[in-house]
Amino acid sequence: MKNRRGMAVAAAFLAAAALAAGFFLPDLAGRVADQKLSVQAETFAIGKVPSAADARLVDMLKLADIYENELYLDHGAVSDESDIRISAVDIINRLSEYGVLDKIECEDFSLSPFIAVKGKMLSDDAYGYDDADNIASTGDIAENTTDTSDQSGPGAGVQMGIIWKCYVSDPQAGIDLELLIDDRSGKMLSFGFTRYGGNPGAEEGYQNEEEISKEIQEDLKQKSAGLQTFCEDYYGFRHTGTEYHTEGPSCFASIFFEDESGENITLDLERDQYGTVYTWNRTL
Repeated sequence: MKNRRGMAVAAAFLAAAALAAGFFLPDLAGRVADQKLSVQAETFAIGKVPSAADARLVDMLKLADIYENELYLDHGAVSDESDIRISAVDIINRLSEYGVLDKIECEDFSLSPFIAVKGKMLSDDAYGYDDADNIASTGDIAENTTDTSDQSGPGAGVQMGIIWKCYVSDPQAGIDLELLIDDRSGKMLSFGFTRYGGNPGAEEGYQNEEEISKEIQEDLKQKSAGLQTFCEDYYGFRHTGTEYHTEGPSCFASIFFEDESGENITLDLERDQYGTVYTWNRTL
């Protein structure tokens, strides 16, 4: 038993060291994970989770848009609640100043760190969580916070990153806002904005398709221009173009950027027909 426990602890140590290399991890993490699973199903707390956001911010922005599953943590790896609260207030103020969001009076935040997962994980047991509620302790899943895009078989192509979900509501203004914030950098990765409690008959005034189209175009141009300036100032991206299109009842402004290394990224602003729901950089 001692030998088995020693082998598993060594495997966990090697995996943690490998994770420090960054977001895109080669075969080492997969081999260590396989060794650990073949020895025994126990998990070991090895301190805070190494952040998968060690890659460029553009990688985390892309992950925030496409992740499929969430594993909730008891705390972040780099940021704590006070850090994220400060970041959230700054983000909200900036978006308001740029005309992207309505002014929000926020005092209380609901903050939840989680691991965003794109792709199929190795197994539930390997991540030390109960599939019934998707809750894991931070230490238990440290060994598996990786990208295994170079591997084959179970777990191949998995991308993970630690993100904070920040929810704030302003009942007086009739606004709900959800932000996704990168654990490592404290930067916003996406937002969802809902305006509610308006005039119940407001939709009746938008039965004319020409009025709808004109209002949507003006609104999207204003907000996409604000987001363009925000992204240039906030992320240091270079704007390369903007396109507008509709898909069903939703309308989109696709804003194109380059990061400092020249990699392209598209960040979409989506709104519903009546301008009550907006999402940015989150495919739903």
